Amino acid sequence: MAKRNMNYPDAELDLVPMIDCIFLLLLFFMLCGRITMDQRTEQITVPPTKTANKFKDPEGWSREIINVFGSTQHGDPPRNSIRIGTHDFKSQGVNDYSGYKGLRTILDQVYDKAEKYDDPKKSGMRLPKVIVEIRADADTEYRVVQEIQQVLTDTLDLETMQPKKGLDPKTARSFVNLDFTTRRPEDKL
Repeated sequence: MAKRNMNYPDAELDLVPMIDCIFLLLLFFMLCGRITMDQRTEQITVPPTKTANKFKDPEGWSREIINVFGSTQHGDPPRNSIRIGTHDFKSQGVNDYSGYKGLRTILDQVYDKAEKYDDPKKSGMRLPKVIVEIRADADTEYRVVQEIQQVLTDTLDLETMQPKKGLDPKTARSFVNLDFTTRRPEDKL
């Protein structure tokens, strides 16, 4: 059998209209998806809590409240404030750790006055019967809350903000019973 070449008048397909349709559909779904996502964030509102309880401290325990407010990223100059009791400490800028040094000084005084108990994990630490509540407002960076937690556990060298070398758990003045609360920046302290 001989092969026959058949000639069709329109043997080639023109793909340009199909590609145009695909790009138009893609653009349509991208724009509609974006609008839907924007509407979704506007519709989600968190209702006020109705199940919140006041903290109840165990008998013989005390509570220290650390208020953290402000931002180290915004403002002129950027400022972050830490308040514990009647003591205020202000840090200006990202690399200013003077507020943490002042906080640690007050925490050492609280540690010395508090009744202590042995660490249940048998680390050799003596832990104070103190619950520390950290209250941060919406402007506070999470980085600052993490740094305060490290100051509370006494694991940082406050000059360099690096972990302490050769840390002996028996000499650490750690606070490990922590509560966290938040507040709006306009709320009064």
